[in-house]
Amino acid sequence: MIDTIIEAVSQIPAMHRDTAEADLLAFAAEGGHKQVAALGARILAHLDPDGPAPEDTEPATPARELSLRRKRTGTWELSGRFDDETGTRASALLDALAERRGADDLRSPQERYGDAFSDAVDLALNSPELPTQAGERAHVMVAVSLADLKSGLGQATLGDTGLISAAEARLHACDCKVIPAVLGSASEPLDLGRARRLISPGLRRALFLRDRGCTFPGCHRPPRHCQGHHIRHWAEGGPTELANLVLLCGHHHRLLHRSGWQVRIATDGHPEFLPPRFLDKRRKPRRNNLHQPLPFAA
Repeated sequence: MIDTIIEAVSQIPAMHRDTAEADLLAFAAEGGHKQVAALGARILAHLDPDGPAPEDTEPATPARELSLRRKRTGTWELSGRFDDETGTRASALLDALAERRGADDLRSPQERYGDAFSDAVDLALNSPELPTQAGERAHVMVAVSLADLKSGLGQATLGDTGLISAAEARLHACDCKVIPAVLGSASEPLDLGRARRLISPGLRRALFLRDRGCTFPGCHRPPRHCQGHHIRHWAEGGPTELANLVLLCGHHHRLLHRSGWQVRIATDGHPEFLPPRFLDKRRKPRRNNLHQPLPFAA
């Protein structure tokens, strides 16, 4: 009985303990353990209805760490750990971007998630809310000679130290800012032209309205996940106009540059694709019928 009274009194605020102790001792003369404990609980509820204050009212700082480093081979290694909320959101994003894109998509799950991460970076870089660096939006500089860019042979300098093939540079040049520069024999800049955006915002909106997403047959990627592709490459004199442009997601953009697939604008003004001969000897044109045209579009 004494232990029950001591435990009940220890939970009561100090200024009321003497009175509460006297009441409990008097009640203990006739009541049992359970009755004394119940009386102590009622006294505590009356004197302190809100209960004890929480130990910490501030939310815990999420555990987020990320390491990104470049190896001598030119590949990058990514490692990190995140809180459950961030990991769940990242998983949902990558799951959505890593879905197979038609029956021709034979990438492994690891390859699809690697491409999904690259697509997520592109979406972030294209966001209008992205902070600027030195007055410009975040960007990557690629330097390549005009001859290599036209031929697709040779190499290009990526960023500060990296190297990519000239063919990769051609792929990225489909939709980027191009600054023509004349360099001397010691690489000193002799003349630097103005930046020229190959696809203007207005022309990009026209592409969005016409193509409604990636134009490759069977692909469901929406416009915001796509890049503008020159049917006739601009370095070969291809004009930057709607009749020479199509929207392609990153995966099918790379596929078109590296395979026997070809794209053209049909007589009705919409893109159609010609498969390589090893897939179809007749090369019957194919279209993407997954994106519904606008109801008022001709």
